Amino acid sequence: MLPSKQHLHSNLGLSKSRKTIAKRRQKNRVHPEENLDEELGEFGINQKYIQNEEEQWKALVTIKSLPCSMATKRTIKNKLFEKPVKPVKGCDAWKYHQKQNWRKFKISLKETGYKLELWRSWFKRIEGHQGTGVLSYFVFLKWMFFLNLYLFLIMFWFVVFPPIAFNAESTYTTDVTGTSVSGVSTTNTATCTSEYDTSLVYSTSGARVVQDFIQGTGWMEKTALFYGWYPAKEINITSSNEYLMPFAYFMAVLGVLFFSLVRMARFTIRSFKENLAQDNQKDKVDYCNKVFGGWDYALDDENTGHGKKNSIYNDIIANLDHQKYVLTRSEWSTGQKCKTYTIRVVINILILAILGGAGYLIYYVNTWATDYLATEASSGSVVILLVEFLPSLTITILNVVIPLLFEVLVKAEDYTAEFVIKITLVRTVFLKLASLTVLMISLYIQISCSTKTANCNVCSTIYCWETYVGQTLYKLVVLDFLVHIIVIFCYELPRKLCTTKCSCGVCAKVGPAEFDIAKSVLDLVYTQALCWIGFLYCPLLPALAMISTFTQFYLKLFSALYTTVPPEKPYKASKSNNFFMIVLMITFFLCCFPVGYSMVKITPSKGCGPFRIYSDMSVSVDTTISNFPDGLKTAIDILTSTSMIVSILTILCLTIYYLYVRGKAHNERAEVMKEQLVMEGKDKQFLLAKMHDITGEPRQKPKKHQPPPPPTVNTVNEAEDVETLWS
Repeated sequence: MLPSKQHLHSNLGLSKSRKTIAKRRQKNRVHPEENLDEELGEFGINQKYIQNEEEQWKALVTIKSLPCSMATKRTIKNKLFEKPVKPVKGCDAWKYHQKQNWRKFKISLKETGYKLELWRSWFKRIEGHQGTGVLSYFVFLKWMFFLNLYLFLIMFWFVVFPPIAFNAESTYTTDVTGTSVSGVSTTNTATCTSEYDTSLVYSTSGARVVQDFIQGTGWMEKTALFYGWYPAKEINITSSNEYLMPFAYFMAVLGVLFFSLVRMARFTIRSFKENLAQDNQKDKVDYCNKVFGGWDYALDDENTGHGKKNSIYNDIIANLDHQKYVLTRSEWSTGQKCKTYTIRVVINILILAILGGAGYLIYYVNTWATDYLATEASSGSVVILLVEFLPSLTITILNVVIPLLFEVLVKAEDYTAEFVIKITLVRTVFLKLASLTVLMISLYIQISCSTKTANCNVCSTIYCWETYVGQTLYKLVVLDFLVHIIVIFCYELPRKLCTTKCSCGVCAKVGPAEFDIAKSVLDLVYTQALCWIGFLYCPLLPALAMISTFTQFYLKLFSALYTTVPPEKPYKASKSNNFFMIVLMITFFLCCFPVGYSMVKITPSKGCGPFRIYSDMSVSVDTTISNFPDGLKTAIDILTSTSMIVSILTILCLTIYYLYVRGKAHNERAEVMKEQLVMEGKDKQFLLAKMHDITGEPRQKPKKHQPPPPPTVNTVNEAEDVETLWS
């Protein structure tokens, strides 16, 4: 009995699927030399019915989709089109030509969009020079640029543009105050607004203007960049249409967060599907695909071809390096394993201590700077500027120095190149998010002091705490951008020049800097975290993040092509974009907490911003709903009730469970099909053995492994040719 039959004897559920697969394979066979008409009839092609151009075009589309070689398709096409066909006439002709024109228009539109794709040509150069690992960073940067562009458009259209283009009401109307809504008070609002406007005194000297631009203070505080500039009253768009600025501001913030989440979810799902398809391929198949199917025969430029060759070479080297590490790790002894794991535990404890010390330093510096500015306000302008920037400088310096320490420590842990990037990303994310968390806690302590004034609820000199927080995050964005420029032109470029122009042994040993993928990705994540935390207090912060990412692309492009070299350990980038997005999504959820807490728990400033008359920002939604018709208010109450929310959550849980079960069933089905393929191979071996037993022919035994012959002149020349080919 065949091995597959023996298997089916123990598992009868596979017989039906095997028959189905056999019928499907029999159906998909195409033999144009034997009974071509019958074979074409199985695919819906009949030469007798091809009478006009439209039928000919449909047959051609069907031929393109046939599972056969190109030579077979040409044979079928020549046989079908050997006789002339009649042109389509009348109304059918008009429809046919319109379909053809629409198809050609879509193709041309797609080609035009491909040619106009942002940074497409630069991506090819980066891939050829640095490999796919570095290219994955630039793809991620491009995605971040468009994300910030969309966020900027949302905030500009719904928040920034209306108060700039139209005038606000002179008094608070019921549309803003609501009808019988608690948490609304216009008492002392005019007085507090006047005090805030009076506090905005600034100098017009050139040095002071530049200083205010860097810090976001003075004249910058009276612009649309910060929260305190926006009005709390209705905006007159027309005589009969009013724009509710508080409600629009609140909903725009929610819209930005929701849009960011949807974009990240779509990208993650698409990357997950691609990675799932790649995971199903074995490494040997992957090598075959890269060597025999990875070349693009449409390339007509020598530089582009050289870059494509380097890209294929780097991918193969990365795969081989990963397999070499896996093989080496499988041969570790018990002592080597204990030594490695002990080193990893000690290093992780040390890293936790470093993170704790960094958090305490940020808190101490921020507290000291606040106390100094409150007691030494009469000091020189340069000293005041340095003290005001001291918390931001501390965070920036720690974010630059500590990741370098992480890179040194991770080398002693003996991880793969792919996992080194992942663990470094996670550690640096915790560092940067922890620094931001400590900063936000210290700011919260400042704005929730116990010595507030009775009328305007103000702590010391902070008349508008939202703008104060926005200024702090604005300074962090500016410093982060300046650090990128300084690192490239003051560290990477001089190091590259020294190693290439200087022939001394020290410079040759140091070598040029490597392109650090983990640090570069974390810089993007950090910038985006500042944007998500700060856009509530600084509505135009997404515009600054967009400008920063756009400029950062060309800075990193210069770094990748001229000042750095590819990583020493080639990086297999098959799952990099997906992992980058997971890190970004974790950062997003952590950033949502301070934003959400500010919107529902902290009392807004009474002298600035669109929420100055409310006890918290979410009251603006209650006031808007209170002016709706009774039927709509009842519907909203039902949709936001506890029973409705519980029902929706229950349905979502059941849906997730159903999709999980279905996915599990599909995976089991795939495993069954793999087993069937294995059993078919065993069937072939079994039949060959039986055939040799019947005919009496001796079986061919596998050849024993013999050492390779000593190298000759020809083999040495061939090896040199191969090395020259990939160099």
